[in-house]
Amino acid sequence: MKNLMLAFKQLSLRVIFLQWFGNLGAAVLAFLWLQIPDSHAWQFVFSMLSGAVMVFLILWLYAYTFRTLLGPDAVATLWQRLFVLLFVIVLGYVLLLGIDILRSHETLWAGYWNSKMSPGMRTFFTFQRLVQWQQIANDVLQWLLAALLLPIAVVGAGKGLGGGALRRVRNVYCHYSYWLITVLAAFAGSYLTSALVAWTPGHGFAGEVFSVVARFGLAYTLDILLWCLVLALTAVFALRGAPVEPQPAP
Repeated sequence: MKNLMLAFKQLSLRVIFLQWFGNLGAAVLAFLWLQIPDSHAWQFVFSMLSGAVMVFLILWLYAYTFRTLLGPDAVATLWQRLFVLLFVIVLGYVLLLGIDILRSHETLWAGYWNSKMSPGMRTFFTFQRLVQWQQIANDVLQWLLAALLLPIAVVGAGKGLGGGALRRVRNVYCHYSYWLITVLAAFAGSYLTSALVAWTPGHGFAGEVFSVVARFGLAYTLDILLWCLVLALTAVFALRGAPVEPQPAP
């Protein structure tokens, strides 16, 4: 509870607004980018250039957010911090491919394990339960992977990998509450989003349109708040017992 209170104190409306409007803007830009035709050479070149600019803006958004949470005294240049963030994102994507392989075999493993059990055990260890338990286990593995990479991204993109960065990352890893709160926040965000999206209280065209906008807006806002809380908690642990840093780079 104490750590959560410190995270709330570390969190500011500036960070919440950055993430709320920034991620929404990134989604809009991505949608518009997908609409660019590529039937001509100049359209293809424009698509590549605009895509590179969009990636830079998204990386800058997160690097600036992390720098805001950790303090302005960065020990690395902007390009170095953006490279660290890009590396962590690519690494996370590659590792997620392994989890996707596990997900693709959930029904296969469930059927195999169910077939090897006695008739009495099958009444409890049903095929559906075995699939569901594997889904939960893979979700936990996915969120633990995110929790493993997040401190590296926050510290590396917020301040750089010099000036005691390894100590900051280790400080985050050493707190069990970080792992617990991060995984619980991820599950809460997934559950609340699914429940709000599946809920259909509206009646008639106008009511359904309002319902969709309200439900998606509420789900998006809750997800951003949980995400910002995890970021603030990561910053609190990263700054705890931090060493004195050298003069920031220009």
